Amino acid sequence: MDNEHIVADLIEDLSELDDDVRAAAKKELVAIGEPAIPQLIEALADNLGDVVDQVTDVLAAIGEPAIPALIDQMAIAERYYALALGDTLSRIGEPAIPVLVEALSDKLNEDFREYAARALNLMGGAAIRAIPALIQALTDPTDEVRSYSAYTLAKMEDAAADAVPALIKALDDESEEVQNYAAFALEKIGTPEAKQALEAFSQA
Repeated sequence: MDNEHIVADLIEDLSELDDDVRAAAKKELVAIGEPAIPQLIEALADNLGDVVDQVTDVLAAIGEPAIPALIDQMAIAERYYALALGDTLSRIGEPAIPVLVEALSDKLNEDFREYAARALNLMGGAAIRAIPALIQALTDPTDEVRSYSAYTLAKMEDAAADAVPALIKALDDESEEVQNYAAFALEKIGTPEAKQALEAFSQA
C-alpha cells in the first residue's frame, strides 16, 4: 500500500469511536510527518467537529512544516474551513506568527485578515511578537479585524503597553464592539495613561 493510501486510512481511523484506535492513528500520522500534510489539511474541510479536532492535534504536533500549506489554504478557503485552518495555525504557535502577521496586512483580502486576527487571538499572550502588527490593525477598514486585534492586545496585558495610544484612539471607533474591546484592553494593560483614558471614556 502506498503512502497516500496509508495516510487516508489513518485519517479515517481518526473518526473511530475507540480512543485507542484514534490515538494510534494520530501517533502514526505524526510519525509520517510532512508527507501526510496535504491530506491532513484537506481533512480539515470535513465538517465533522471531532475529526477536525483530531486532525488539528496531528498538524499541531507536526508543527512548522505544515505552516506554508495551512496559510496558503486559509487565503482561499470557505469560512468554516478557513477558521479551522486558523485554529490549527494558532495551535502551532510562535512559528506561525510571521505568516499570520503578513496575512493581517493583506490589503486585498479582508476575510484573510480577519482569519489571521482570529488565529492570533486564539494564541493570546503567546502572540507577543505580533504586537506591532496588531497595533496597525486597529485602523483596519474591517470591524472584525479591529475588534479581534484589540481583544488580542487585551490578552497580552502589560506587555502590550506600546498599544495604549492606538487603543485610546480606538475608544472613538465607529463600532461599539471595537470601542468595548479597546476599553477592555486598556483596563488589562493598566498603565496610568490607560487608566486616565478609561476614566474619561466612562464619563463621556
